[in-house]
Amino acid sequence: MHNLETPTFKLGIFHPGDSLAQALIAGALHRQHEVTVLLDDLNRLRARPGLRCKLGSLDSSAVVGEAVAGLDVAVAFLGEESPQDLPPLCGALIDGALRAELPRLVLVGHWQWLVDPADSADEQLGAGLARSLEVSGLDWMLVEEPGVPEGLHIDDFSRAGGDDTALARSYAEALLDEMDLGLHRRECLRLRSGVE
Repeated sequence: MHNLETPTFKLGIFHPGDSLAQALIAGALHRQHEVTVLLDDLNRLRARPGLRCKLGSLDSSAVVGEAVAGLDVAVAFLGEESPQDLPPLCGALIDGALRAELPRLVLVGHWQWLVDPADSADEQLGAGLARSLEVSGLDWMLVEEPGVPEGLHIDDFSRAGGDDTALARSYAEALLDEMDLGLHRRECLRLRSGVE
């Protein structure tokens, strides 16, 4: 049951399988936010109290738009994607977010190629993505995905864990704080852990 004195928002998560996404889900549920995982297969995640599942993928802006409708924040974990695959995925996210009038979009991935391009191809990709984000008018944030050990699951954060769990939890809490406070809008952000 939700405590009415606790501020809440509706959070949607694309690609919820990696450790940071799992920590983010656990942290958001603990804060009593409404969490929806956006999946192309609803059977991939075990049901649990407070966690909603909805069909959603990055296949097209129309699919993204339907998935994020009614949310306050959508977070897409793109750390597994190559720089060459990011522009069409980000394009679908941007267009879908505009279509659904999504208040805030957070893209978590490896953005070093965007901040410090290695060659002209990276520079061209980066310029295109930056232009798409800027002209969209969206409230967006790019987050450099921190090094979090893989294989962690939501249940790992409901009990006392080791250093891996504490690190992932700390990064997730930093990201949730940033979403709550909204201090870094339209910027590329590198998270700092409270256990580093």
